[in-house]
Amino acid sequence: MTTQREHSPITFDRGSLTAIGSAGSDHVGEDSPPHSAHGGHQISPLARLWSLLKTERRDLILVVIYAIGVGIFSLATPLTAMAVVNTAAMSTLYQQLIVFCAVLFISLGLGAFLRALKTVIVEYLQQRVFVRVVGDLAYRLPRVDVRAFDREHGPELVNRFFDVLTVQKAGATLLLDGVSIVLQTLIGLILLAVYHQLLLGFDLLLIAGLIVLVFVLGRGGVATSIRESRAKYAVAGWLQELARHPTAFKVDGGRTLALERADRLTQRYLETRQDHFRVVFRQFCFALGLQVAASTALLGLGGLLVIQEQLTLGQLVAAEIVVTLVVASFSKLGKQLESYYDLLSAAEKLGHLIDLPLERSGKVALPESSKPAAVRVRNLTFDYDDHAARPILDDFNLSLAPGERVAIMGPNGAGKSTLIDLIFGLRRPRHGHVEIDDFDVRDLSLNSLRDHVAVVKGVEVFEGTVLDNVSMGRSEVGVAEVREALKAVGLLDAVLKFPEGLATPLGTGGQTLSLGQVVRLMLARALAGRPRLLVLDETLDNIGSHIRETVLNAVLRPDRPWTLLVVTHDNEVARLCDRSVTVNLFEKGGAR
Repeated sequence: MTTQREHSPITFDRGSLTAIGSAGSDHVGEDSPPHSAHGGHQISPLARLWSLLKTERRDLILVVIYAIGVGIFSLATPLTAMAVVNTAAMSTLYQQLIVFCAVLFISLGLGAFLRALKTVIVEYLQQRVFVRVVGDLAYRLPRVDVRAFDREHGPELVNRFFDVLTVQKAGATLLLDGVSIVLQTLIGLILLAVYHQLLLGFDLLLIAGLIVLVFVLGRGGVATSIRESRAKYAVAGWLQELARHPTAFKVDGGRTLALERADRLTQRYLETRQDHFRVVFRQFCFALGLQVAASTALLGLGGLLVIQEQLTLGQLVAAEIVVTLVVASFSKLGKQLESYYDLLSAAEKLGHLIDLPLERSGKVALPESSKPAAVRVRNLTFDYDDHAARPILDDFNLSLAPGERVAIMGPNGAGKSTLIDLIFGLRRPRHGHVEIDDFDVRDLSLNSLRDHVAVVKGVEVFEGTVLDNVSMGRSEVGVAEVREALKAVGLLDAVLKFPEGLATPLGTGGQTLSLGQVVRLMLARALAGRPRLLVLDETLDNIGSHIRETVLNAVLRPDRPWTLLVVTHDNEVARLCDRSVTVNLFEKGGAR
């Protein structure tokens, strides 16, 4: 067999997003529990945002430089107005007026050019952030520790990916408008201070007002935005449940339950939205009041200084234009602050996905071999709750010789499926261990382990073609191997009857195929890789009688190149195996 190497995505820096999550590493320690997707975050939303953007430092610096340039060139309007008013009062020549207008035109043109450049850079930033988040999640999600999904529904968590669009839009708004507003305000205040020392005091009052606006009136803005976002996703999650289980909610009372829970979740969303809006609205109102007071105060103060001949008429006009620009930006600041809250909330939501812990990484690779694998389960103890009085598996032992066919039987809840997870490296035992060819599974690279072991449990058909769903991107599984596997499970003829054959598209869960055909497709996926250990979780129990003999022969035939462990409730399947092992509820020990 050919061992597939572990590949990192080439479109993003894998470490760039790791710090967004509180785990801060690419694997989970031996005793570390999985992180909850809704709590336990140790990183602030602002730190998460910086982790997302820090690889774009150079472009962010360029945006700030361009914004400074725009701010400087924007001063051309008040300065030119001051010069025109002063010179007009002195009966200036027409030539001077033309020069002033030309200078203003050039300055405003350069400012517009810098704005255009800034827009292009921000667009590229948005695209790169999207690509990096997609690449990072596409790398991480297949490697997430399965324990993270014990109490969380994976597809619902992945809905948080859509917050990358909020990061793009809110981030672009802040970079294009927010940075310019801040810098224009700062430059304008500096210009006012140059005109007169009283105007410096006026600047200080404006700065104090801004501090109150942002830090005092804005208290709770980020927290309420995050609570609003969580309530929004709770509504989306419930609507997703309604779409996922359409038949269940058609029963008597189901439609009432759907409406009642939707009403409760919507009410919760409205409450959190109102809490957040109160913060934003009080900031917006204060900004408007500050705008009115500042404009009025400057006109009065500037007029007084002109009367006292401490300020020229042109300086008054320039100062009024500057203050108009500054205080007009205050009203915009309320909207910018809301974008800022949305941005931090979106970064926190993306952190939910990045927080999902990854599987442990091992360094040992199973040696290449074409022979069936040997399996030994030694003193295995496991429970989903480490403090449970009775573990699901308690001191369980089992041995499979190379090429042996063994059936595992027992009542539901006895730990049969859990045993499969432990063999496949999806979970870690509390005590004991599993060996494959005398190698402890805990020491093995999971990528190497899964090159030798194939597990079929449940239905996991993704949106793609039949060929995609069987080959699973394995370079050693081509069209010939896919056809052979489909033929072995009696599915090839049915697939070839479709107009597109192996290129027939399948929906999530295997729409287009019947349930029995989907089960056989899952089995063909496992057989196509020619594993050395094949593990089936009640797969053979769901095979129709018309094709049963073909499938059982493909899996159980003595010359097949694998060791077989099959969980089953079917006595016929158990009888065809070399031996069967019965696992009972809370029974200590097992077959040796």
